[in-house]
Amino acid sequence: MKDAVTIFLERSGPSLSSDVVEFLVTSLGVAPATARKRVSRATGDIKKLGYITFPRKARFVYLQKDFGSPLYWAKLTDALLQTKSAYGYAIAALKQRNGFIPSWQFPIACGAPLRQAKHLSPDTIYTRLNEAGLLTKTLVPGLGECICLVQDAGYYDRWSSDTRARLLTEELLLAAIGDWVRRLGIVSYDTVKTRTPDALPKVGTFAWDLTAPSYLGFMVKRAVEGKPKPGFFACDVFLDLVDEHGVQPFIRKCETLRQLRNVGSCMQVFVARRFTKGAHRLLKQHGIIAATPGSLFGEDVAAGLEQLTSVLRASAFVSIDPAEFDELFRKFSKLEGALIQLRGTMFEFLSAEIARRTLSPNVRLNQTYRGSTGEYAEADVVAIREGDSVTFIECKGYNPYAEVPHNLVEQWLQKRVPRIYYAARNHPDWKNLTIRFALWSTGTLSAESLEIITKAKASIKPARYSIDVLLGEDVLKLCKGAKDASLLVTFKKHFTKGGRRASTAELESSDETQNALSLT
Repeated sequence: MKDAVTIFLERSGPSLSSDVVEFLVTSLGVAPATARKRVSRATGDIKKLGYITFPRKARFVYLQKDFGSPLYWAKLTDALLQTKSAYGYAIAALKQRNGFIPSWQFPIACGAPLRQAKHLSPDTIYTRLNEAGLLTKTLVPGLGECICLVQDAGYYDRWSSDTRARLLTEELLLAAIGDWVRRLGIVSYDTVKTRTPDALPKVGTFAWDLTAPSYLGFMVKRAVEGKPKPGFFACDVFLDLVDEHGVQPFIRKCETLRQLRNVGSCMQVFVARRFTKGAHRLLKQHGIIAATPGSLFGEDVAAGLEQLTSVLRASAFVSIDPAEFDELFRKFSKLEGALIQLRGTMFEFLSAEIARRTLSPNVRLNQTYRGSTGEYAEADVVAIREGDSVTFIECKGYNPYAEVPHNLVEQWLQKRVPRIYYAARNHPDWKNLTIRFALWSTGTLSAESLEIITKAKASIKPARYSIDVLLGEDVLKLCKGAKDASLLVTFKKHFTKGGRRASTAELESSDETQNALSLT
């Protein structure tokens, strides 16, 4: 016969031990002390969450079969948020994101300060939730190391393409927001910072998706002596539906920041694809701007972001349709920052198509590898020829008149190449293959970049690996070799000098395109 505690947990789901005790006392007439002992001594299928305690020494109690279920996470999040626990905000942030997030973005999303007295840091929150068996770190294809709610093996692999599509679209949105606040004069023009794996934008003790100082009159604090102290613009984005739990970490971050004496005024903005009524109301109640892509840039741009997410999601499984990218360029034509970001994303997919048609049909996008020191590196495009070679391609899609920043070339050469090489040589299927690295770019390289590449090529033993650099005309030749008219038209239109001024019709009538058509 089932005991009363098991019956309660079957009916109510995972609960605080104090709620179970109250049930035993009020419904069954058990004495309070006896009820507490009965709950604390419960064994078998009844489990208690370790390392995490609640007010009045309450514990989170659940049946083994419920662990990791949607109900489990919902009830645990509710219990933690009711006590304003930092653990609850972190779990709420992960739940909002299908249960996982790239590790480097966790400090932004979890709502905790990076370092502040009397507050848990993101690292401490992760460590304690990991010890409690709630969070873990997992290598997710296309995303690298992620912090995840504990789920069954392979759960997050199923969501990786959707999440990567959303994150890439968010990068474009952040570029557009950065351009928007510059043009409106809300922030100091050259000071906008957006999230990257190597550096997180900060205001006060918190990390954000986008920040910049503001010298608007109502934002500046006038000092008696010295320079005026600027205010700040701080923004987080999440391109999906956001509910009440999902906005709580951001609200906590904003409210805690306002309590810091040494930080000036801060305009705080949360941008989502859509908000529930409750989430929108909560943000407004706390003096936070709740925005959507449509309210910022109009419905055409909002539709473009939706379309981009769909294209990127589909591209994980099928070849891209260059015409869809042409349509996206039209929709984002007035957003310079977004166009720059879109050009880079588009070039990766075009490069994958070129590699698939000229190097090997076995091509993978955005693969993450671990180096000898445990640090990760991402390869934009990987082309594998079974039993022969594997080529790792770094893609830099720029305006043909633009120069690839030297620091990006240096990072590829000195960090990504050695880390990926180590992983390739330790891969069971690749360790005996020829390893090649290539930098493909539609921009130009500085003399400094060309010099370090030349030195690297001269110092590398051919038996280890090779390095090649293909710029504008070289990549165009490869594109022609792919023998795909639409691919060639799109490449010439967006990545060659004068191409953007030519219409698609003009390009299709060119001899080169007609030749490509005759070969397909």
